[in-house]
Amino acid sequence: MTAFNFLLIPLFITGIAATVYCDKKMKEEKEMAEKKQYPCGLPPPENCCILKESNFDQSPSGIYKMNTWCSGKLTIVDMYCDTTTANGGWTVIQRRKDGSENFHRSWLDYEKGFGDLNGEFWYGLKSLYCLTRTCQWELRIDFQLDNTTESRDYIHYTNFKVGSSSEEYPLTISGFTGDTITDPFSTGKHNGMKFSTYDNDNDNWGASCSVRIDNARKNGGWWFYYCWHINLNCQYSPIQYGSILIAGGWKNPRWIEMKIRPLNCIPQ
Repeated sequence: MTAFNFLLIPLFITGIAATVYCDKKMKEEKEMAEKKQYPCGLPPPENCCILKESNFDQSPSGIYKMNTWCSGKLTIVDMYCDTTTANGGWTVIQRRKDGSENFHRSWLDYEKGFGDLNGEFWYGLKSLYCLTRTCQWELRIDFQLDNTTESRDYIHYTNFKVGSSSEEYPLTISGFTGDTITDPFSTGKHNGMKFSTYDNDNDNWGASCSVRIDNARKNGGWWFYYCWHINLNCQYSPIQYGSILIAGGWKNPRWIEMKIRPLNCIPQ
């Protein structure tokens, strides 16, 4: 046996051992993944809750690539994940903070989404349907009424769902808690309403809630009833980004974030 062939024997044996070891580790990891009960039965990474769980609290808030299944195909999308508020795991679906984005948009714009995930944006009705159709999701709305202080309030719902395009994206919402005394979605009868924009009016008012009186007020797209007790997509003006009826008085937040996560998402 030549020295060359002699050297090949331990290298060959080492290669076999390494392959067996890797196969064993892959099998163990697969078994562990199968035992893991992910929210909504989804494997990672499909939403910000799973990102939070799988990275052991090390992921900062920001934009992440996610795999989502919708309309019969798997696509990679960007999501802004809030990993800190109320234990994290939130997918941010709307933000208002400086008036840089126009929210008085068409039906198509609200359907596909618009804006900058690091700034002001609306995530998109189609994406909201794709996310919330599989299981029960919760909604949290954080808002700041006074831009001279860091104090923020919140509204929380344990059930949030957006219907399909063929239904014109109706809203299902319930399970209110939070800093406001009354539930603005319930008192305003927004639950069950289809989405409306200036070019697709589905509200219960005789005119259009999105465009009030000869286009004098531009109120964006929302689940209007007659017209609203809460609307977070009003067109920006020096005094407001949105409006909420709180304890019988209208409040105009200076900063708003809407965010959702699976109800059974409890990051450790």
